[in-house]
Amino acid sequence: MFSKYSFITLFLLGLSLLSCSVKENRDLCPCALRIELNAVPGPVSLWVVAGDFEACYRARKDTVMVVQVPKGKIRLQAVSGADMEARKNLRIPVGFECPPVYLHSSLVDTGQDSTSVSVSLNKHFCTLSLDFDGPPGWGEPYWAEVRGNVGGLSWEGTPEDGTFSCRLDAGLSVRLPRQDPEEELWLDITMPDRVVRSFALGSYMLQAGYDWRAPDLDDMPLEIRLSVTEILLQSKMWSQVVPINMDI
Repeated sequence: MFSKYSFITLFLLGLSLLSCSVKENRDLCPCALRIELNAVPGPVSLWVVAGDFEACYRARKDTVMVVQVPKGKIRLQAVSGADMEARKNLRIPVGFECPPVYLHSSLVDTGQDSTSVSVSLNKHFCTLSLDFDGPPGWGEPYWAEVRGNVGGLSWEGTPEDGTFSCRLDAGLSVRLPRQDPEEELWLDITMPDRVVRSFALGSYMLQAGYDWRAPDLDDMPLEIRLSVTEILLQSKMWSQVVPINMDI
């Protein structure tokens, strides 16, 4: 008949059989990956990808989690503010603004029994806010629309080719995805029957010193004063008057 001590011994022995023995090949054992999420802007989906292995974890605030992952090299991907799946880039449908997307993607060495990594998510969108004033006598309604050649983002936050076109809402603001500075970005002033004027918004922002390659994109409040002969572009830190030749 077993004593209680014998029962405890057998219980511990059973646990040891479920884990990797020190006499076994440790390369076959998983790695305990400690993930520290920092400055999380909202709920986060965190993906671990390695070959055929794929797992998703959820977090709602700054937290520390420990997960079991394969040994070797893994891809760690985290997103907040957008619906994305591992191995698939973010696509922005035509007519919609960019979601408020924060991203992280890194390659992690998990060749040890345990390791840790710190994860910070970067802001990959710019909220453009317009204060627009056109010449007297313009008909109404008219609205502003932004269009460009970036239709999505990779997990690293790099721009993906595509068509972007979004009408600014009633508050005259729109979220733009990170841009390739070499690509064109246009601001159209539109009426129901025609595009009234188009402005090379991307060029103006670059001339004003906007940095599309910054790790975290700044928002851009932009004041536009349009007359028959010139356009005034003005933000908190800069202003620019651009002569134009057009008929109203």
